[in-house]
Amino acid sequence: MKTWLYLASLTVLAACSSTPTQHYQLPDSALLLPTQTAAQKVVSIKVVLSEPLNGSSLLYQSDANTLHIAQQNLWASPLHQSVATSLANKLNRQQSSLHFRPADLNHANPNTLTVYLDRFQGSYMGDTEINGYVQWHDQRMRPVRAVTPQQGNGYDAMLRSLDAGLNQIAAQIVMP
Repeated sequence: MKTWLYLASLTVLAACSSTPTQHYQLPDSALLLPTQTAAQKVVSIKVVLSEPLNGSSLLYQSDANTLHIAQQNLWASPLHQSVATSLANKLNRQQSSLHFRPADLNHANPNTLTVYLDRFQGSYMGDTEINGYVQWHDQRMRPVRAVTPQQGNGYDAMLRSLDAGLNQIAAQIVMP
């Protein structure tokens, strides 16, 4: 009986000490469709992520060589969809001649902007990093990179910094 009470007490203590799983979403990742005119060409945004980014965990680089994959801090929705939606919103605010939408909404659109990302993470240096390249449907390619300072600690601050980085990436995409 004492053993059973001891094990039950340990189980209760272990349950109290475990960190609950947190789910995060990028700011600006709810699609805001602008009014489209007949003259606007619709461009689908497809995001392709490198293997470490393709899971449901947030990433943090703790030194020059170590990348931590969070166990209790996860994306609320697939990262490729959130990034595509966020970029579509940002590009639609900057562009008037094109109408951007996530590729999931335009299955057969030949006008596609593919965004390849190999970095989308926080860093021990106090900033966040987004790195990759974009490829237009006509095969034009351009590298994109944003390193933005993280204001404060924690995953919320990291997400705000990543959102600021996506603003920079959107500006790089629309530059001639």
